Amino acid sequence: MALAAPWLAPRPPDLQEDVAGARYLPPLTRAHALRVDDRHVRIVTSLRAIPMGWEFVRSGRRERVERRNLLDDPSRRFYLLGTDGLGRDLASRLLFGARHSFGIGVVSVALALALGVAAGAAAGLVGGALDVALSGIGDVLRSIPRLLIYLVCASLFVPSTLLLVLVLGLTTWTSLARIVRAQMLSLRASDLSTAARALGSPPWRTLLKHLLPQIGPVLVVASSLRFADTVLLESALSLLGLGSPPPAVSLGSLLASGREALSQAWWIAAWPGLLITSVVLALRSTASLLSRLSDPPSLS
Repeated sequence: MALAAPWLAPRPPDLQEDVAGARYLPPLTRAHALRVDDRHVRIVTSLRAIPMGWEFVRSGRRERVERRNLLDDPSRRFYLLGTDGLGRDLASRLLFGARHSFGIGVVSVALALALGVAAGAAAGLVGGALDVALSGIGDVLRSIPRLLIYLVCASLFVPSTLLLVLVLGLTTWTSLARIVRAQMLSLRASDLSTAARALGSPPWRTLLKHLLPQIGPVLVVASSLRFADTVLLESALSLLGLGSPPPAVSLGSLLASGREALSQAWWIAAWPGLLITSVVLALRSTASLLSRLSDPPSLS
Protein backbone atom coordinates (compact mmCIF):
# COMPACT_ATOMS: atom_id res chain seq x y z
CA MET A 1 0.00 0.00 0.00
CA ALA A 2 2.88 2.36 0.74
CA LEU A 3 4.42 1.66 -2.68
CA ALA A 4 1.07 2.37 -4.36
CA ALA A 5 0.47 5.58 -2.41
CA PRO A 6 0.20 7.82 -5.53
CA TRP A 7 -2.66 5.64 -6.79
CA LEU A 8 -4.34 4.70 -3.49
CA ALA A 9 -4.28 8.10 -1.79
CA PRO A 10 -7.67 9.87 -2.06
CA ARG A 11 -5.97 13.23 -2.71
CA PRO A 12 -2.49 14.83 -2.68
CA PRO A 13 -0.88 14.78 0.79
CA ASP A 14 -0.33 18.56 0.89
CA LEU A 15 -3.67 19.61 -0.56
CA GLN A 16 -5.32 22.33 1.54
CA GLU A 17 -8.75 22.84 0.05
CA ASP A 18 -10.27 24.81 2.93
CA VAL A 19 -8.22 25.25 6.10
CA ALA A 20 -11.03 26.88 8.07
CA GLY A 21 -13.69 24.34 7.11
CA ALA A 22 -11.67 21.11 6.95
CA ARG A 23 -9.33 21.44 9.92
CA TYR A 24 -9.52 18.81 12.68
CA LEU A 25 -12.31 16.76 11.16
CA PRO A 26 -12.56 13.43 13.04
CA PRO A 27 -12.18 10.04 11.34
CA LEU A 28 -15.04 8.73 9.18
CA THR A 29 -16.26 12.25 8.47
CA ARG A 30 -18.55 12.65 5.48
CA ALA A 31 -18.37 16.13 4.02
CA HIS A 32 -19.06 18.06 0.84
CA ALA A 33 -17.06 20.54 -1.20
CA LEU A 34 -18.82 23.69 -2.41
CA ARG A 35 -16.96 25.43 -5.23
CA VAL A 36 -17.46 29.15 -4.88
CA ASP A 37 -15.13 30.11 -7.76
CA ASP A 38 -12.17 28.67 -9.66
CA ARG A 39 -9.81 29.10 -6.69
CA HIS A 40 -11.93 28.70 -3.58
CA VAL A 41 -13.61 25.59 -2.18
CA ARG A 42 -15.58 25.35 1.03
CA ILE A 43 -15.53 22.05 2.94
CA VAL A 44 -18.81 21.70 4.83
CA THR A 45 -20.65 19.06 6.85
CA SER A 46 -24.32 18.37 7.58
CA LEU A 47 -25.27 19.60 4.12
CA ARG A 48 -28.97 19.73 3.28
CA ALA A 49 -30.95 21.32 0.49
CA ILE A 50 -33.23 24.29 1.12
CA PRO A 51 -35.50 26.11 -1.37
CA MET A 52 -32.95 28.83 -2.18
CA GLY A 53 -29.80 26.70 -2.07
CA TRP A 54 -27.92 24.79 0.62
CA GLU A 55 -27.61 24.86 4.38
CA PHE A 56 -24.50 23.44 6.06
CA VAL A 57 -22.14 23.54 9.01
CA ARG A 58 -18.67 25.02 8.52
CA SER A 59 -16.16 25.66 11.31
CA GLY A 60 -18.85 24.87 13.88
CA ARG A 61 -21.28 27.47 12.52
CA ARG A 62 -24.41 26.91 10.51
CA GLU A 63 -24.44 28.85 7.25
CA ARG A 64 -26.37 29.07 4.00
CA VAL A 65 -25.46 29.67 0.38
CA GLU A 66 -27.63 30.23 -2.68
CA ARG A 67 -27.35 27.93 -5.67
CA ARG A 68 -26.57 30.77 -8.03
CA ASN A 69 -23.44 31.58 -6.02
CA LEU A 70 -21.90 28.14 -6.70
CA LEU A 71 -20.14 27.05 -9.87
CA ASP A 72 -21.47 23.48 -9.72
CA ASP A 73 -23.26 21.02 -7.46
CA PRO A 74 -21.62 19.95 -4.17
CA SER A 75 -19.10 17.12 -4.48
CA ARG A 76 -18.67 14.46 -1.83
CA ARG A 77 -15.66 14.16 0.48
CA PHE A 78 -14.91 11.30 2.83
CA TYR A 79 -12.07 11.53 5.35
CA LEU A 80 -11.39 7.98 6.48
CA LEU A 81 -8.77 8.93 9.09
CA GLY A 82 -9.77 12.55 9.60
CA THR A 83 -7.83 15.73 8.83
CA ASP A 84 -5.03 17.71 10.46
CA GLY A 85 -4.80 21.35 11.50
CA LEU A 86 -4.44 22.53 7.90
CA GLY A 87 -7.34 20.49 6.57
CA ARG A 88 -5.15 17.88 4.86
CA ASP A 89 -6.42 14.32 4.49
CA LEU A 90 -4.63 12.08 6.99
CA ALA A 91 -5.18 8.88 5.02
CA SER A 92 -3.25 10.36 2.09
CA ARG A 93 -0.52 11.74 4.33
CA LEU A 94 -0.18 8.41 6.14
CA LEU A 95 0.27 6.50 2.88
CA PHE A 96 2.89 8.94 1.59
CA GLY A 97 4.56 9.08 5.00
CA ALA A 98 4.83 5.29 5.14
CA ARG A 99 6.20 5.30 1.59
CA HIS A 100 8.90 7.78 2.57
CA SER A 101 9.85 6.21 5.92
CA PHE A 102 9.85 2.62 4.66
CA GLY A 103 11.75 3.67 1.54
CA ILE A 104 14.47 5.18 3.70
CA GLY A 105 14.54 1.99 5.76
CA VAL A 106 14.87 -0.26 2.71
CA VAL A 107 17.66 1.79 1.11
CA SER A 108 19.53 2.13 4.41
CA VAL A 109 19.34 -1.60 5.16
CA ALA A 110 20.38 -2.44 1.57
CA LEU A 111 23.44 -0.20 1.96
CA ALA A 112 24.24 -1.71 5.34
CA LEU A 113 23.76 -5.24 3.98
CA ALA A 114 26.16 -4.63 1.10
CA LEU A 115 28.82 -3.18 3.39
CA GLY A 116 28.26 -5.80 6.09
CA VAL A 117 28.50 -8.76 3.73
CA ALA A 118 31.64 -7.37 2.07
CA ALA A 119 33.40 -6.56 5.34
CA GLY A 120 32.27 -9.70 7.17
CA ALA A 121 33.20 -12.02 4.30
CA ALA A 122 36.61 -10.39 3.93
CA ALA A 123 37.30 -10.60 7.65
CA GLY A 124 36.12 -14.20 7.94
CA LEU A 125 37.78 -15.61 4.84
CA VAL A 126 41.03 -13.64 4.72
CA GLY A 127 41.63 -13.29 8.47
CA GLY A 128 44.87 -11.95 9.84
CA ALA A 129 45.49 -8.20 9.95
CA LEU A 130 42.44 -7.48 7.79
CA ASP A 131 40.20 -9.28 10.26
CA VAL A 132 41.70 -7.34 13.18
CA ALA A 133 41.31 -3.99 11.36
CA LEU A 134 37.71 -4.54 10.24
CA SER A 135 36.68 -5.90 13.63
CA GLY A 136 38.26 -2.91 15.35
CA ILE A 137 36.44 -0.45 13.09
CA GLY A 138 33.16 -2.24 13.77
CA ASP A 139 33.71 -2.20 17.53
CA VAL A 140 34.42 1.54 17.48
CA LEU A 141 31.30 2.33 15.44
CA ARG A 142 29.11 0.10 17.63
CA SER A 143 30.28 1.92 20.73
CA ILE A 144 28.92 5.24 19.42
CA PRO A 145 25.12 5.70 19.56
CA ARG A 146 23.65 6.21 16.10
CA LEU A 147 21.48 9.06 17.35
CA LEU A 148 24.58 10.92 18.54
CA ILE A 149 26.27 10.44 15.16
CA TYR A 150 23.28 11.87 13.35
CA LEU A 151 23.04 14.82 15.72
CA VAL A 152 26.66 15.64 14.96
CA CYS A 153 26.08 15.28 11.22
CA ALA A 154 22.92 17.41 11.40
CA SER A 155 24.87 20.17 13.11
CA LEU A 156 27.60 20.07 10.44
CA PHE A 157 25.47 19.54 7.33
CA VAL A 158 22.02 20.55 6.13
CA PRO A 159 19.51 17.80 7.07
CA SER A 160 18.36 15.90 3.99
CA THR A 161 17.04 12.53 2.95
CA LEU A 162 20.42 11.57 1.49
CA LEU A 163 22.20 12.41 4.74
CA LEU A 164 19.65 10.38 6.69
CA VAL A 165 20.10 7.34 4.44
CA LEU A 166 23.91 7.52 4.58
CA VAL A 167 24.06 7.86 8.36
CA LEU A 168 21.53 5.09 8.99
CA GLY A 169 23.21 2.77 6.50
CA LEU A 170 26.81 3.47 7.47
CA THR A 171 26.07 2.88 11.15
CA THR A 172 24.08 -0.34 10.69
CA TRP A 173 26.52 -2.51 8.74
CA THR A 174 28.68 -3.37 11.77
CA SER A 175 26.22 -5.82 13.33
CA LEU A 176 25.59 -7.46 9.96
CA ALA A 177 29.34 -7.74 9.35
CA ARG A 178 29.79 -9.45 12.69
CA ILE A 179 27.13 -12.03 11.82
CA VAL A 180 28.61 -12.69 8.39
CA ARG A 181 32.13 -12.99 9.84
CA ALA A 182 31.02 -15.60 12.37
CA GLN A 183 29.25 -17.59 9.69
CA MET A 184 32.22 -17.41 7.34
CA LEU A 185 34.59 -18.65 10.03
CA SER A 186 32.44 -21.75 10.46
CA LEU A 187 31.97 -22.30 6.72
CA ARG A 188 35.60 -21.68 5.77
CA ALA A 189 36.67 -25.08 7.06
CA SER A 190 33.52 -26.90 5.96
CA ASP A 191 33.46 -29.71 3.42
CA LEU A 192 31.60 -27.47 0.97
CA SER A 193 34.34 -24.85 0.94
CA THR A 194 37.08 -27.49 0.77
CA ALA A 195 35.42 -29.22 -2.17
CA ALA A 196 34.97 -25.93 -4.04
CA ARG A 197 38.63 -25.04 -3.60
CA ALA A 198 39.70 -28.56 -4.65
CA LEU A 199 37.77 -28.13 -7.91
CA GLY A 200 39.68 -24.92 -8.62
CA SER A 201 36.90 -22.46 -7.83
CA PRO A 202 38.29 -18.94 -7.27
CA PRO A 203 37.60 -17.32 -3.87
CA TRP A 204 35.00 -14.88 -5.18
CA ARG A 205 33.06 -17.69 -6.88
CA THR A 206 33.23 -19.83 -3.77
CA LEU A 207 31.89 -16.93 -1.74
CA LEU A 208 29.05 -15.90 -4.05
CA LYS A 209 27.89 -19.31 -5.27
CA HIS A 210 28.56 -21.61 -2.34
CA LEU A 211 28.97 -19.75 0.95
CA LEU A 212 26.56 -16.79 0.80
CA PRO A 213 23.52 -18.95 -0.06
CA GLN A 214 24.25 -20.96 3.08
CA ILE A 215 23.82 -17.89 5.30
CA GLY A 216 20.89 -16.42 3.34
CA PRO A 217 18.26 -17.22 6.03
CA VAL A 218 20.45 -15.65 8.72
CA LEU A 219 20.85 -12.47 6.63
CA VAL A 220 17.10 -12.27 6.04
CA VAL A 221 16.39 -12.46 9.77
CA ALA A 222 19.11 -9.91 10.62
CA SER A 223 17.96 -7.54 7.86
CA SER A 224 14.36 -7.69 9.09
CA LEU A 225 15.44 -6.73 12.60
CA ARG A 226 17.68 -3.95 11.27
CA PHE A 227 14.81 -2.63 9.14
CA ALA A 228 12.53 -2.42 12.18
CA ASP A 229 15.22 -0.59 14.18
CA THR A 230 15.88 1.78 11.26
CA VAL A 231 12.20 2.69 10.91
CA LEU A 232 12.05 3.44 14.64
CA LEU A 233 15.18 5.59 14.54
CA GLU A 234 14.06 7.46 11.41
CA SER A 235 10.70 8.20 13.03
CA ALA A 236 12.43 9.40 16.20
CA LEU A 237 14.71 11.71 14.21
CA SER A 238 11.77 13.12 12.25
CA LEU A 239 9.84 13.57 15.50
CA LEU A 240 12.74 15.68 16.78
CA GLY A 241 12.81 17.72 13.58
CA LEU A 242 16.05 16.16 12.30
CA GLY A 243 14.57 14.05 9.52
CA SER A 244 13.87 14.84 5.90
CA PRO A 245 12.93 18.51 5.48
CA PRO A 246 9.53 19.57 4.08
CA PRO A 247 7.76 19.01 1.75
CA ALA A 248 8.73 15.38 2.47
CA VAL A 249 6.14 13.58 4.62
CA SER A 250 7.31 10.88 7.02
CA LEU A 251 5.70 8.99 9.87
CA GLY A 252 7.84 10.85 12.38
CA SER A 253 6.82 14.25 11.03
CA LEU A 254 3.16 13.19 11.25
CA LEU A 255 3.71 12.28 14.89
CA ALA A 256 5.35 15.65 15.50
CA SER A 257 2.45 17.54 13.91
CA GLY A 258 -0.06 15.70 16.10
CA ARG A 259 1.88 16.19 19.33
CA GLU A 260 0.66 19.78 19.70
CA ALA A 261 -2.99 18.91 19.05
CA LEU A 262 -3.48 15.85 21.24
CA SER A 263 -6.17 17.54 23.32
CA GLN A 264 -8.42 18.36 20.38
CA ALA A 265 -7.33 15.96 17.59
CA TRP A 266 -5.91 12.74 19.01
CA TRP A 267 -6.15 10.95 15.67
CA ILE A 268 -3.31 12.97 14.07
CA ALA A 269 -0.69 11.26 16.27
CA ALA A 270 -2.60 8.02 16.85
CA TRP A 271 -2.59 6.71 13.26
CA PRO A 272 1.16 7.05 12.50
CA GLY A 273 2.01 5.76 15.97
CA LEU A 274 -0.24 2.73 15.49
CA LEU A 275 1.26 2.06 12.06
CA ILE A 276 4.85 2.23 13.34
CA THR A 277 4.02 -0.06 16.26
CA SER A 278 2.23 -2.59 14.03
CA VAL A 279 5.00 -2.72 11.45
CA VAL A 280 7.78 -3.09 14.03
CA LEU A 281 5.93 -5.83 15.91
CA ALA A 282 5.11 -7.65 12.67
CA LEU A 283 8.72 -7.51 11.50
CA ARG A 284 10.06 -8.75 14.81
CA SER A 285 7.53 -11.60 14.93
CA THR A 286 8.33 -12.56 11.34
CA ALA A 287 12.06 -12.49 12.05
CA SER A 288 11.56 -14.72 15.08
CA LEU A 289 9.50 -17.19 13.03
CA LEU A 290 12.08 -17.23 10.22
CA SER A 291 14.82 -17.82 12.77
CA ARG A 292 13.01 -20.87 14.16
CA LEU A 293 12.33 -22.21 10.67
CA SER A 294 15.95 -21.80 9.54
CA ASP A 295 17.33 -23.39 12.73
CA PRO A 296 14.71 -25.77 14.12
CA PRO A 297 15.33 -27.33 17.51
CA SER A 298 16.85 -30.79 17.56
CA LEU A 299 14.57 -33.72 18.39
CA SER A 300 17.33 -35.85 19.80
